[in-house]
Amino acid sequence: MFGYDEEKLIGSGSFGKVYRVKDKGKYYALKEMSDKAMRDREAAFLKLSDHPLFPKFIDSYDEGKFFILEEYIWGNPFDECIERRGGFAQPECMRFAISIADGIAYLQQSDGNILFRDLKAENLILQPDGEIRLADLGSACFLEDASSSVAGTVGASAPEQFEKGMSQGMYSDVYAFGMLLYHMLTGKRAGVNGKSVSLAEGGSGFSASLDLIIKQCTSPDPSLRIPDMYSVLQRLVDIATCTPRQYKKLEKNAKKLLKDSEASAAVTYSRNIQS
Repeated sequence: MFGYDEEKLIGSGSFGKVYRVKDKGKYYALKEMSDKAMRDREAAFLKLSDHPLFPKFIDSYDEGKFFILEEYIWGNPFDECIERRGGFAQPECMRFAISIADGIAYLQQSDGNILFRDLKAENLILQPDGEIRLADLGSACFLEDASSSVAGTVGASAPEQFEKGMSQGMYSDVYAFGMLLYHMLTGKRAGVNGKSVSLAEGGSGFSASLDLIIKQCTSPDPSLRIPDMYSVLQRLVDIATCTPRQYKKLEKNAKKLLKDSEASAAVTYSRNIQS
């Protein structure tokens, strides 16, 4: 059809179709789109996202329709892995969470401040080597353009993304990360009820430090969220690299904040909210 050695349709949606193709012994993902502006935008973000979390951009071209050729990522859809496992243990989950947070923080700190806007398990792939990758930048946009469009997945993305004209910011990806972290740890999707998400709803035995992060990521009020993914990344790295004594102290402080709902709500980051 396209002149490659092998071609296999592996996905389709409102955006177009995705094929796995083989050329000179190497496999690639080929995205066929009917909208040139959408193709050009996604190609631009792929070029800017030079980070191990994201697929590498190879080429883009026009042949009646509009195409992007990119690295093909082998592995299993992460949502299926979570379902099979019923959630991941904290050490494994922390490794995935830090990789994802690092990649999204990289986008947010890039030129123009890129928002991913559709962070969820379905857009992640767990490779055979155990590394996690993010496969789809179709909803990404620059920070200054975010509020002029509606994007994301209800129940996974921040509520402000679904009302045109509402302010979106780096804190919007923070919300989606909190929902994903809850999903990774519990194996369940958090219900959206106009409140912050808590691991207490998913069962017992979870880290209070991670529960606090999730609560502070998923506040319906953006001014109460952790402001950006770099700040989230720092918190995760602090938990992952602390000594046992430091971890006990972190847990004690987190339990105190979680116990006192007023104290938890008082952690306000409104000074960092982007206009």
